[in-house]
Amino acid sequence: MTPGPSSPAAQWVVVQNGAWLGYQIPIALAETGQLNSVATDWYSPLDKPLGRIASRLLPTHVSAALGKRFRRELPSARVSSSPLDTVRVRFGGSQEAMDLRLGARGGRIARAHNADVFSFSYYAYAAFRAAGQARRRIIHQVHPHPASLRTLFVEEMARVPAASESLAREEELRASPRRVHELAEESRMADCCIVASGYTKRTVVENGVDESRVRVIPYGVDLDAFCPLPELSQGKFRVVFVGQMVQRKGLSYLLHAWELLGLTDSELVLAGRGGMDRKQLSLAGKDIRVEIGASRARIRELYQSADVFCMPSLAEGSGLVYLEALACGTPVIGTRNTIVDDIVTEGKDGFVIGIRDRDAIADRLQWCHANRDALRRMRLDARLLAEQFTWKRFRDGVASVAQEIGRLPLRDRG
Repeated sequence: MTPGPSSPAAQWVVVQNGAWLGYQIPIALAETGQLNSVATDWYSPLDKPLGRIASRLLPTHVSAALGKRFRRELPSARVSSSPLDTVRVRFGGSQEAMDLRLGARGGRIARAHNADVFSFSYYAYAAFRAAGQARRRIIHQVHPHPASLRTLFVEEMARVPAASESLAREEELRASPRRVHELAEESRMADCCIVASGYTKRTVVENGVDESRVRVIPYGVDLDAFCPLPELSQGKFRVVFVGQMVQRKGLSYLLHAWELLGLTDSELVLAGRGGMDRKQLSLAGKDIRVEIGASRARIRELYQSADVFCMPSLAEGSGLVYLEALACGTPVIGTRNTIVDDIVTEGKDGFVIGIRDRDAIADRLQWCHANRDALRRMRLDARLLAEQFTWKRFRDGVASVAQEIGRLPLRDRG
């Protein structure tokens, strides 16, 4: 069943796959009366009798999974869900085909309701086309522009051939030429492009989007879930990395820097899930611990117990893990191609380095190891920095941009 509009002002159909950002964007529009509906893959109807009964009867881990696909601020009556798409992808179906179906479905809903389209990237091309030429369009560009990423990854494969395995799996490299064209066109088709970092903005602008149509709205962080420990233990010097263990995250540069340093009474912890470059991980030394499939609670513990967080990514749309680490009072080391470049003050709450700079990573880690007392004094500033980035601030920014674009006159793009 296709949901109906909630009010004449509720003009935006949000198109998103999964529980991206905990549904913060549709919630932002619902809070301000701007949400028409949401088109997504699987959304749990836990606000309906059958959904509540199923949640109580199913195993705990299944109920928890259902709960991640529901927010009480977003009634299921406002959501057009297609659980079959989730099942198809889980059992080997094409993610690309699912994205195209989702985008087209969202665009058709917008057209039927005479509404406008607020789509996440990867399905925006299909959504904008299906909605019709005259509708207003906003895209949330989740990752940096695909053309810039494609260039970066091709260069990286030439620089670090041993890391080609994980880089070849990146969407921007494995996509068909037609798909690459569609992904590159999405941001140019939009009236406004919302990004979460200055780096992502630069990639969008360098690929043909007028700077005036790009708005930077940084993500938020759950300051209650991610918080500092009352006191940090005096054990080993600990460096923590959280994320997919692949070259996109700068994995080889971190591993080489760590090997170069040979620090005593120290450990590097690599934690995360998803993609892994097993060839690089097989070379990890004895002072490197790998935790695959770490739970949210375990990741929080690692942030809290770390002396410093280090993820020298080649490219991030933002980098939520940096904000989570900062919220736990842990100074961060990140590159200029992440949110770190926008928010961190060098030596105060973290450190900013260039990409592919093994020596800079080693230099910052060496300083942190030799100056643990000074590093601990940075923890308060790290937490204070994170406190500026709430999800309410993000939602307010999204709602404000949606209101502004929603007032633009409709235009025929021919």
